[in-house]
Amino acid sequence: MRASKLNNRYKMLKTLLPEDFWKLADDTRIATEYLADTKLQYLKSAPPEMLRSICLQYRYFVRDYPNNLAVLVSKTPYGDFKSLIAHILADELGSGLAEKAHLKLWDNFLLSIELEPEVLEDSVHPENLKLLKQLQQLTREQTMAYVIGLCGMGGECLCQVYLTAMYKYIMQNPYLKANQHNIDWEFWHIHVGEEDIKHRHQVRQTINEIVKHDPKCIADLAAGYEIAKSNWDSFWGNSYQLSGLTFAAFS
Repeated sequence: MRASKLNNRYKMLKTLLPEDFWKLADDTRIATEYLADTKLQYLKSAPPEMLRSICLQYRYFVRDYPNNLAVLVSKTPYGDFKSLIAHILADELGSGLAEKAHLKLWDNFLLSIELEPEVLEDSVHPENLKLLKQLQQLTREQTMAYVIGLCGMGGECLCQVYLTAMYKYIMQNPYLKANQHNIDWEFWHIHVGEEDIKHRHQVRQTINEIVKHDPKCIADLAAGYEIAKSNWDSFWGNSYQLSGLTFAAFS
């Protein structure tokens, strides 16, 4: 039954015109903005131990994301999109400086909110680990267009939606406010600033060129993007659950 529903959904996606695809993408983003804002409001009042637990889970996406981007770069032909994603990948890895890699910057933030170094590597929620492995597998095995929707749009664009909401609410958290001068904010300065917004617009512009050149890729783009949204929603739900909370409780 599940396979049948997926097949029917894919057939529907194959009928999308470029303007339909971008409407679907915009509607998905708006839905994600609403969900992220609604669910992450809890972070403004979360006790320090729960705040740390939830932030720790995001680390594992930051860790795996560059590897998935590298696979996407390898799948794409030479052109503006390949160069843009390679630029974003280089930025993720610190542009040649390991101390500036985004994983390192996120770890610096985690340590500055008093997480112990020994918990960083092996604290991923089992269901989040499954989602991350699924993402890796899909990135390796699916078509270029699917992976663009999954990582190029899902990872770069939808991720930024959650980060923006997360930053909005953690900045109101009493623990972070009381300790703000001792916290390493460099990761946040990069990801909620103009550069990240610029990347999102550039990704959309170059994807639009791909769509114009090959309208047949729209179904795969949309399918990858929809999976990305579903995975993000599940990822944050799992992260709340690990903290002893139920994501649905914050509707």
